[in-house]
Amino acid sequence: MNRSEMIDIRDRVLARMAQDDFAGADPFDGLESRLFTASGFGRFRACRLIWLQTIKRGPRFLRRLADIAPMINPKTLALLNGAGDGIRLGDFSDRLRSMQQADGGWAYPFEWQARAFHAKRHQSNAIVTSFVMDSICKGGVTPDDPALIRAADFIERDLWRDGYFAYFAHDDTEIHNASLWAAFALNRIRPGNAKSEWALRRVVDARQRDGSWAYGTRGHHGFVDGFHTGYVLDLLDRFRAAGVDGLDDAIACGWAFYRKACFDDAGIPRSYAGRGGYLDAHAVAQAMASLCRFGDLGGAIHVAEWAVQTLYDRKRDEFYAGIGRLGRDRRVYMRWTQAWMVWGLSIVIEAMKPTQQE
Repeated sequence: MNRSEMIDIRDRVLARMAQDDFAGADPFDGLESRLFTASGFGRFRACRLIWLQTIKRGPRFLRRLADIAPMINPKTLALLNGAGDGIRLGDFSDRLRSMQQADGGWAYPFEWQARAFHAKRHQSNAIVTSFVMDSICKGGVTPDDPALIRAADFIERDLWRDGYFAYFAHDDTEIHNASLWAAFALNRIRPGNAKSEWALRRVVDARQRDGSWAYGTRGHHGFVDGFHTGYVLDLLDRFRAAGVDGLDDAIACGWAFYRKACFDDAGIPRSYAGRGGYLDAHAVAQAMASLCRFGDLGGAIHVAEWAVQTLYDRKRDEFYAGIGRLGRDRRVYMRWTQAWMVWGLSIVIEAMKPTQQE
């Protein structure tokens, strides 16, 4: 696949997203179902968890029956605005500023139940806040921007725990990639602050013997997956590029693990380290970016070509959510799939020479 073909596909998907005003479905928006709300079962944690997973894993038509309206997710716009060291595909900074919450953070537009916590609609969290901050900075906004100062205050004031940053202000769950993202975002606004340094070192120290990082510290967070491993490696490399010393060993060992365990023998990403099964498009997109970051452009082009052949719907100009043993998962998610795939493809396109062919 040559670069111009890849640009054409990226631009077609982006145009389709713009046609929908960047509003769409999300894997975790099931609690916004008008049917579920009317049932009254939303009062119960177990019901929320079961319903959310039912919508997430169920057939595509179930979403229509559940009556879930399309939503605009700030993280979608942040990815298109250059978050994660991505390519800026438009200027969404003012629109993102308008979505900032009263506490200074940014949030998902849906209620969300996880095993560890329950989040209300528009409740600020570490990940969305950090991605939005990163994207606004990408546009050249200086650290003294009022929106960025308020966001930094939110991270430092509401998310800081003893040595790490929590995902939500109301919960103490420690999730390594979320803490590292918050540390990086805060450090961009307040370089050299002690809390970012402590959180960074805590993540480095959490590296396991094989070079990997578990998702978090709770019992059910012991898994290692591809895209969150990519998050951690990318952020450690960005900290290193910002002048932080002592990260070489963690990055080298983490990269060796990621390249060995998070890809199969054909060079295709895995959702979970060391095993096959369902492959999430999010893991594919992150793999393209991480391969480019660490100098394996050939591997990134190979993944991009596979993604286009396997997950791209040329009639609808959309990427499917993934692929499993039963074939393609034809669900389409605006943030989780379309924004991430456009983000990953754009990074590969930027790294390729104008006439480069696979």
